[in-house]
Amino acid sequence: MPEFPFSKDRLADDQRKKRGQEYLKRLEEIEKILELSEEEQRNYIEERLKSLTANSKAGEISPLIETIHRGFLGLDMKIRHSIFVSPFVVDDPDIYLLFFNVIRRFREMEGWRGKSLRDIIPFAVQVTLSEYFGNAVGDASTERQNLEFYGDASWEYDLISIKELKGKKIAICAEKAAVAQNLLAFVGLESELIVSNRCRIPEEDKYTAHMYIVIHGTDGYMIYDPTNPVLVSKEGKLQSYLPAIYTITEEQYQELIKGGSIRVAHKDYKMSENGQWIPVESNRIYAGPSVKIEQI
Repeated sequence: MPEFPFSKDRLADDQRKKRGQEYLKRLEEIEKILELSEEEQRNYIEERLKSLTANSKAGEISPLIETIHRGFLGLDMKIRHSIFVSPFVVDDPDIYLLFFNVIRRFREMEGWRGKSLRDIIPFAVQVTLSEYFGNAVGDASTERQNLEFYGDASWEYDLISIKELKGKKIAICAEKAAVAQNLLAFVGLESELIVSNRCRIPEEDKYTAHMYIVIHGTDGYMIYDPTNPVLVSKEGKLQSYLPAIYTITEEQYQELIKGGSIRVAHKDYKMSENGQWIPVESNRIYAGPSVKIEQI
């Protein structure tokens, strides 16, 4: 039987090809912007954000309402931790200027000179989040301080600017995933911010509310968890960190969209006594919204 010219697989391939072309075109544009003055970069950022905002949607993202949000988070999209505190918005253009600076620093580092912008982007996003918020990773203390901040800030603000969290070292999944989502949109990557109450990171932990990202790449889908990077440690101390990115299949992606869960293999690294980096393996469970909903 001859193949129908617009079969699902063919359509998916065409969409990936189109996404890839648009992404490369945006990277070529950014390559040129990186060589300009700070003022010219700010002008570019302003125009780019206007374009993204014009096509963004209004609404609210909250763990209370599990959801999938595709695209840029504009000024009318509120992100809320709970009904008891004020929501925040991603409204700081300096995030993107920092992002440009991080990219330029990568290009000056040994081992990164000559790398393509496409190779650098995932690492630059992760470093930008760390430097903007002041913390590469978090723990129970981070979450406690985060809740305390929102409790206090909600007395003062009906709507909290992301600027209020800059450098405070208290960012967790909501803030990091929201900013990462916008950085990906800024460079032309299509991605979805997923909110679920049934993730387990690591698998042995109890269910928890979590926000993470699925990137629609040129070769398929990838889970990107900006809150829980790959850790590289020496003598129990953080040595470095890398983006936590996992390639998933079309079937796994559809399972998430339907509200199911999938398991991914995760590796951290620690240095052995003889100076060798050895992997520390674990599994993570990522889940979609438990109730079938429309994407926003």
